[in-house]
Amino acid sequence: MNIQERLEALRQRMAKRDLEAYIIPTSDPHQSEYVPDHYKARVYMSGFTGSAGTLVVTKNKAGLWTDSRYFLQAEAQLKGSDITLYRIGFDETMEEFLLANVSAFGKIGFDGMCMSVTNYRKLSKCMGNRVLVIDVDYVSEIWKDRPALPAEKAFFFDTKYAGASIEDKLRVLRFMMRERECDYTFISSLDDIGYLFNLRGYDVTDTPVVLSYALISESNAKLFIRPEKLTPEVEEKLKAAGVELYDYDRIGDELAEIAGQKVVYLDPTHTNIALHRQLRDNVKIQQGPNLTTLMKAIKNETEIENTHQAYIKDGVALIKFFNWVETGAHSAAVTERLAVKKLHELRAEQEHFIMDSFGAIIGYGSNAAIVHYDPMQNDTPAVIEPKGLLLVDSGGHFLEGTTDITRTVAMGPTTEEERVDYTLVLKSHIAGITAVFPKGTPGMYVSSLAMKPLYEARKTFFHGTGHGVGHVLGVHEGPQGFVNRPVGSGAVELAPGMVTSMEPGLYIAGKHGIRIESITLCVEDETNDFGTWYKLEPLTWVPIDTRPVQVEMLSDAELEWLNAYNAHCFEVLSPHLEEEDLNYLAARCKALER
Repeated sequence: MNIQERLEALRQRMAKRDLEAYIIPTSDPHQSEYVPDHYKARVYMSGFTGSAGTLVVTKNKAGLWTDSRYFLQAEAQLKGSDITLYRIGFDETMEEFLLANVSAFGKIGFDGMCMSVTNYRKLSKCMGNRVLVIDVDYVSEIWKDRPALPAEKAFFFDTKYAGASIEDKLRVLRFMMRERECDYTFISSLDDIGYLFNLRGYDVTDTPVVLSYALISESNAKLFIRPEKLTPEVEEKLKAAGVELYDYDRIGDELAEIAGQKVVYLDPTHTNIALHRQLRDNVKIQQGPNLTTLMKAIKNETEIENTHQAYIKDGVALIKFFNWVETGAHSAAVTERLAVKKLHELRAEQEHFIMDSFGAIIGYGSNAAIVHYDPMQNDTPAVIEPKGLLLVDSGGHFLEGTTDITRTVAMGPTTEEERVDYTLVLKSHIAGITAVFPKGTPGMYVSSLAMKPLYEARKTFFHGTGHGVGHVLGVHEGPQGFVNRPVGSGAVELAPGMVTSMEPGLYIAGKHGIRIESITLCVEDETNDFGTWYKLEPLTWVPIDTRPVQVEMLSDAELEWLNAYNAHCFEVLSPHLEEEDLNYLAARCKALER
């Protein structure tokens, strides 16, 4: 069936239950950012492949809502369908659309296993007397060749990489529960479960997690997972740590058995409404970020040391890649898609490589203006030529850590506009990564510092300035972030041990896109009469290209920082490279002069 036939099949089923609208979010039962192929219902029903978006279908209309990262991509992929693109922050909201197209007391349906408690409550508050029907999974009926659930085995993440045992983590978690006077904590988020039980797997593309749930009390630690996912080694390790194993599908019954008046702590953004409804009405619920999220946000000494090693491996792969792509561009033999495959191969050559941490964004010229451009979804990927700018945003999971890095490089001659915009982004990157701030400072403050050079030029971008990074878990991790809003991750206080990206950018549709991203570690700077001060320490060591820099736009301090950073890149990476790759590194690390 084509997209239109799928929508028509959905409408026929909606009519049988008198549904005036049907919502298909980008989600799975765990509210994951990236979902297994089995749960890509919105992709199947709309044709839009971006990682974020919501499809709404009514009797005679269909709309897809997505954010600024995907405006250009969604416009292209929805072309030819009857689905209208709604740009979040610029067009009519999904709630406004539903109010206008669903009658008072009309029914709105969706699969409650794939909608969070937070989103359900928000929708319910906005919809007034309209009825929300949460037990409707029509996509499963329509999607005849739906991919099966992942079958790969889980593996144990050794303490020499994790830095803490399962028992240690359970001890801390239970202490936090006692502080909050909780009887249970229910965990649905896959990266939190992976962290707590030192468990990793292959159930989600680019994220080494396993489909599972956890229910922890003072006396029990229960893991709900399909038995076929467990190897004898993993089962032995878990049981030795006091973890009780239950079938994945039993979680609803287990929640329903919790006695009234007991206190359950859960994260409403990562708990689906269908499972939430399994709890008895007289169970007391405490809400907030998963307690394990707060635990894993502060990396321990082992995780930090291992992450340093992961970024050396990543830097070696990136230098080999940029040398390869710049050489190949002169023969007109390199496309964006070929570059994605080569970069994966070079990372995979590094010891202890597990998988990419997300689909590589490699955009040449105007394609780089598409913030989350995916050349693997482009039937006619651009040929990379020896001119203009190439943006490469990629990362990998190694046993030592998770990486995420963006560099924009000059493939040859650049225009003045490209050089000015590149230098503005570089100034923004330096302003953010050199930030110094007192204890208690939220991420929004650092984001504001980073935005200053772009704001002064009356230019901006519409994605976050930085996100937390997990340790061999999700490449995007809370609770902290560098964003320009005093809510959510932007309101979280920064603390030593937090790992966060610094990634300002600038995107000119039809011309070029620029982003410079390094991962940072928050560390203590000094303590004086004014309190304790923190700063950001780079974890990423890949030289920043100086060829497109408009050097007169840099202050002396900025130029000094840039040259010192690139010099350290040479010091860190040169022992691991040889011949042409070493020569390429030396050229890219050469000091920039006025």
